[in-house]
Amino acid sequence: MNGVTILIPTFYANQMLYNCVASIMASCPSAKVLIYKNDIGWLKACNRLMREISDDVILLNDDTLILTNIVEEMRKVAYSDDKIGIVGGKSLSSNGEIVTNYGIYIAPDGNTAHKYYGKHRNEITEIENQRAVEGSCIYIKREIIKRFGGFDEGYGSGYREEVDLAFQIREMGWKVVSCPTAEYIHFGNQTHGKLGITNNTYDYFMSKWGAKLKLGEI
Repeated sequence: MNGVTILIPTFYANQMLYNCVASIMASCPSAKVLIYKNDIGWLKACNRLMREISDDVILLNDDTLILTNIVEEMRKVAYSDDKIGIVGGKSLSSNGEIVTNYGIYIAPDGNTAHKYYGKHRNEITEIENQRAVEGSCIYIKREIIKRFGGFDEGYGSGYREEVDLAFQIREMGWKVVSCPTAEYIHFGNQTHGKLGITNNTYDYFMSKWGAKLKLGEI
């Protein structure tokens, strides 16, 4: 079982980041954390960080607060099956009670939606196979990074890159799952929204996966 490093690319590196790291230290006291002051774009920063270490990684947004020991909980799920390559967490609203994401729906037309949105956190208790998971708190095994090289930087500043990676690994026989005990608050849209970055990756995503989505092949 590999070690785990939490990677946090951050643009503002402000109080939000401080609160995120403080929550990690409280919930994951022995965690290794690597922070990168991001001036090259989120995807490039993630890929650069992933190349610099030899551990499994948890990519974590700086606009999060960790509520449980995500390192231990996600790693335990990741190594419960040799074919699991990616593990997502349970994203909660700012009050820590309501689920905002536990897996991603992907329609045949490529549109996406968050699974279990609006459910109470205590209603979601089972590990679940997913087509894709959200990238705000995502565990990626080292073998996946070695084989697939991280995210496709064609997605620019982000959006749908985590779905793309999930599709890639699932095509090769790997599994993507969600871990119900990896709980965190995600405030959302704290960097992209302030910088005016919008979701403009739909056409690129569909150029890669549109035909297979329409045929139900992915």
